[in-house]
Amino acid sequence: MLSILLTAITSVSLFLNGAEINQTETLTLHKGQNEIRVEGLSPKLSVPSIQLTLGGGTVITSSQFITDYLSAATTEKDNLEKELRLKQDELKKLQSAKSTLASSLTLLQSGVEASISSDKVSTTTIDANLQYFQNKSAGIQKEIAQTEKAIEETEQEIQRLKKQISEQSTKSKNRCGVLLLAVSSPKEQKQELKIKYFTTAASWSMKYDVNIDRIGQPVRLVKKAYITQTTGLNWKQVRLTLSTAQPSSNNQVPELSPWYLRIQEPQVKAMGRSSNRAMAKMAAPEAEMAMVYDEAEVEEEYTTAASVVTATQQDLSLEYRIDVPYDVQGNGKEQVIALGEEQITDVDYAYQVVPKYNTDVFLVAEIRNWAKLNLLDGLASVHCGGTYFGQTYLSASSVNETIRLTLGSDPAIQVKREQAKEFTSSKTLGNNREQTYAWQTTIRNTKAEPVRLIVKDQYPVSSNKDIRVTLSNKTTEGADNDTSKGYLTYNLTLQPSASQTLYLEYTVKSPADKVIR
Repeated sequence: MLSILLTAITSVSLFLNGAEINQTETLTLHKGQNEIRVEGLSPKLSVPSIQLTLGGGTVITSSQFITDYLSAATTEKDNLEKELRLKQDELKKLQSAKSTLASSLTLLQSGVEASISSDKVSTTTIDANLQYFQNKSAGIQKEIAQTEKAIEETEQEIQRLKKQISEQSTKSKNRCGVLLLAVSSPKEQKQELKIKYFTTAASWSMKYDVNIDRIGQPVRLVKKAYITQTTGLNWKQVRLTLSTAQPSSNNQVPELSPWYLRIQEPQVKAMGRSSNRAMAKMAAPEAEMAMVYDEAEVEEEYTTAASVVTATQQDLSLEYRIDVPYDVQGNGKEQVIALGEEQITDVDYAYQVVPKYNTDVFLVAEIRNWAKLNLLDGLASVHCGGTYFGQTYLSASSVNETIRLTLGSDPAIQVKREQAKEFTSSKTLGNNREQTYAWQTTIRNTKAEPVRLIVKDQYPVSSNKDIRVTLSNKTTEGADNDTSKGYLTYNLTLQPSASQTLYLEYTVKSPADKVIR
């Protein structure tokens, strides 16, 4: 059996939930039937999604996917250990060579010292011996320095190999995907095997940086993809395509079944015999109609597609093709990839406050015609004037034409809301009770420039004909009044150091013997 290890992932299409992985390897085939063991696949792949391509007139007569706890990681570990042994032998030889050179230098020095210590040796001979020593020792010392450098490099390589072996020892405890193939080839040849499959062990999400240099200027929206994967493989120098598609195992439109109503008979708890006889003499209560499924009629299981959908269509999704290859580790840690920047000019800035719930005034950027930006839902980090103001949630899937980015609160606009007790009362008139409520909201602009402020308040609305709500004419005029919801919206412009008071008063008339919530 031919055993091959898939060493490269050529490309990955990453979905919001899941990924399509493409791997390739060249096979050496002989004429006739070939049995091939392909290692190095993700153990977390979806088996029905596997697609195999092999040219040259070959026919894949059978294929089987299994998981193996040893295979690829063990093979790579064996290769690393073999390389380590060679490096360790090389280190011993270098250390031995260094020792020999050091001994040669010592012997040379001893010989020269002995030759010049004799009384019979002439000055000319001594000078000649010293010159010889200097020349010879310089050469030996140079060789020693070169050997020491080689020793240092070899030791570093040994440490690197030991670290890799340690990592592979950890990997060998994990599962590994293996594909067993039977391939019929019309001739002896080399062909590239392409493998494509889907896995749910990867995902990506969109996050944003909202940058505003000054209020009134365009919004700079930086899009960032946060990628994570636990496929059991490390993606090295992989071409990534990020898609907003969401492949699903249930990829069929649901169908309706008839919805039957039937009379639900009242259930009576078991009692004693005498109680049962007494109950039998009682008139049966009026039958109660309830919407209950007839299980015999509506019980039905939906069928699903035979395989997970891995193909993406640009008509149904947005794709980001990353031109630069990336390394993505399989440890589940998030990795960030910048996807570009949008200059948003169709934006309106306004301050907003809802004093009933919060007297903080928030600066809001309203982006119109947002659909053309092809945005996704995601967290947005807000930076205004170079200062970080926290995070907000960008709800790009809203059905509204405008999306709102909350940029942070501004303490320079002060709001105070309190109940106006002198105008709040409760009295009973016959069978009815009248309750009057009044609220006073005071707003002050301490900024050095005018501000546009949207103030939202509300009064209750009735869902019962016996309850009537009347908005007093004392309520501050000028609000956009949504009577169906009881919303009051004021659009104010406050000059520097200016203040304004908004007054809300309403009366609730209801039966005196009823509790109103």
